[in-house]
Amino acid sequence: MRLEGPSEAIREVFPAEYAELAVLVTDLGGTTFLMVLLAVLFWLSRRRETALVASYAVAGLGLLMVLKALFDLPRPPEELFLASMDDDPYGFPSGHAFAAVVVYGGLLVAFERLREPLAVAGVGSLVVLVSLSRVVLGYHYLGDVIVGAAVGIAFLAAMFRTVSEPRIGFAVGLVLALPAIAATGAAEETLLGLGAAIGGLVGTWRLDSAPPLRSRAEGALLAVAGLAFLTAMTAMESWIAVTAPATVATYAVTIAGIFLLPVLLARVGIERPVIRGGSRPG
Repeated sequence: MRLEGPSEAIREVFPAEYAELAVLVTDLGGTTFLMVLLAVLFWLSRRRETALVASYAVAGLGLLMVLKALFDLPRPPEELFLASMDDDPYGFPSGHAFAAVVVYGGLLVAFERLREPLAVAGVGSLVVLVSLSRVVLGYHYLGDVIVGAAVGIAFLAAMFRTVSEPRIGFAVGLVLALPAIAATGAAEETLLGLGAAIGGLVGTWRLDSAPPLRSRAEGALLAVAGLAFLTAMTAMESWIAVTAPATVATYAVTIAGIFLLPVLLARVGIERPVIRGGSRPG
């Protein structure tokens, strides 16, 4: 089921000296990169659609952790690892393959690009590369990433058919996070899912009240402020998130902050319309 033989063949084809390249590719399906990507898209692009995809990703995290705990299949032996990784014992199905499908595929559908062959080919290639990088690095067998991607496709299709509001998606994430925590013993990823679901529910409560961007300067200011916020929260995480409740709270504040930042900046008068000539409306 896990295709150990083909996995070994893939690892033999890829030279070990290019492990750093594989790490860069695998990070494209990691939690940190995907969070930053969705945050920037939310600040600068179609906010409701991006928030909807973010809610799918959070809900999917809960489902994935439940599946991992139910199957309880280990990763390949550590001697196969080409780089160090976080202490996550679950090897099946692949979370990176699942997340790549849900986020990149979700953006493809939400942004109405599904009928554009180049966009579909680009997303498909990205999912394949992220998935194969997990095999190359020795973190998963080929079967793990195939099942992870397949589950991601099924989950994404089900969510798009049934959930059209970001707050509902985050509510689903909250429901799924509870059995995930019970099944995994409060693993960090499940605490992330719970905190993100709470933060998403709070942050999208007044999603439509966020003012639209009026200029590129506003977009640049919002992106700089947002990335500074994420950097600060990441730096604080190591000494704030020392207990499970603190970890959940940290993630909740981070996700809520992403969604509330445009509203907060507008309220304090930082996000202003910029018109030709640099003047402001009276």
